[in-house]
Amino acid sequence: MRGFFGVALVVGLLSGCAQQSHVKLYAGSELPPAQVMVVEVPNELEVLSINGQQVPSANALFGTENKTLHLQPGEYRINTYYKNGFDIGGGLSHEVVRTRSAVYSLDGHAGDVWKLEYNEPANLQEAQAMVDTFAGWAINQRTGERVVTEAGPKPVSAINQLLGGGSAITDTQSIVEPLNSAPAKTAAAMPAPSRAAKPTQNLPHNDATLNTLQQLWLLLSPESRAAFLEWAQQ
Repeated sequence: MRGFFGVALVVGLLSGCAQQSHVKLYAGSELPPAQVMVVEVPNELEVLSINGQQVPSANALFGTENKTLHLQPGEYRINTYYKNGFDIGGGLSHEVVRTRSAVYSLDGHAGDVWKLEYNEPANLQEAQAMVDTFAGWAINQRTGERVVTEAGPKPVSAINQLLGGGSAITDTQSIVEPLNSAPAKTAAAMPAPSRAAKPTQNLPHNDATLNTLQQLWLLLSPESRAAFLEWAQQ
């Protein structure tokens, strides 16, 4: 339940006065919905990244049931996690539940409306039960196409873990290009991966290191993954 947040009403009133009821994530002037791809994100889902790019504006609230993202038509991987607060003891206190992330994959055309969905928990206990198993699906409202999510890492900053703290690098321009916006490089055109210098120390073998590597792998493009695997086999 979101009712325990004392500022929810104020946020709703202010956002209701806003002229723009969606988040524009493409370059150029404003286009009508029929010329862009629309993605509706439930307020309980926090967007970690889109196509490996952090976009803080994707989590903007407008006092509506969903956050609406307007994107250039194309292919996207939206990494999200569930975050919601629940009243305890009749509202005397509350608990915020954050889950492992899930990656919604979709490929849309101009005029498409995609909805990110999941099985919404009815109470705190059900929310706690899906902390490590959060999953969902994306539905194309025009065609009915349904794409289930892939498991993602816990919502942690890979940059923070590698550097031992500090702020993660974020995008301030709020422009996200589709994955298929540029032609992929052929294997012959790709430069041979260089051999990295041997590190002076190793990362510890623990869950934090594993989660970091998992998240970095999800951020890589198919070409980067192929180059990395080729290097690993040397």
